[in-house]
Amino acid sequence: MIMIGGNSRNAGKTTLACRIISKLSASHEIIGIKVTGIRPGEEDLHGSHDKEPTVSFDIFEEVNPGLDKDTSKMLKAGAARVFYIRVADSFMKEAILHFLSTHVKNQLIVCESRSLREIVTPGLSLMMMRLPVPGKVKDVSSFILRADKVFYFGDDQTESIQFVENLDFINGRFIINQ
Repeated sequence: MIMIGGNSRNAGKTTLACRIISKLSASHEIIGIKVTGIRPGEEDLHGSHDKEPTVSFDIFEEVNPGLDKDTSKMLKAGAARVFYIRVADSFMKEAILHFLSTHVKNQLIVCESRSLREIVTPGLSLMMMRLPVPGKVKDVSSFILRADKVFYFGDDQTESIQFVENLDFINGRFIINQ
């Protein structure tokens, strides 16, 4: 699993996820997932998934690559399947274990989530940082310390583009060719 977190919305997480999916899907089957906490009223941020949340978690499979949702963008980038997991924080472990046991066989996973990092140790952990942070500043220092690579959002995306170009998955490990 490659897990991409960030310090705010619109920090480039989905763009990075789509670049990775596009690169790796040429040689590997990719499952994309986006995990968010249940927060009523955020449909405009994550797109409507035509179902009210349960008290624990919901898993939706994205089937339309033509929409402007993050999950649609992942599908369009080349993921074989893409899922949106909406979960109450206290059910995060239950939700991801259920997802992995029912939807994943041996595929690579590209995951957009910061909160899932508290439960899962991915093969590669990336953080997208937007500075200055629009809105309320969240403490993400523990996520930065555990990240394999931190990118800073901005007009020049050369570093993240080069990182993806050099990324590969060989013999069960993520490799960054130099």
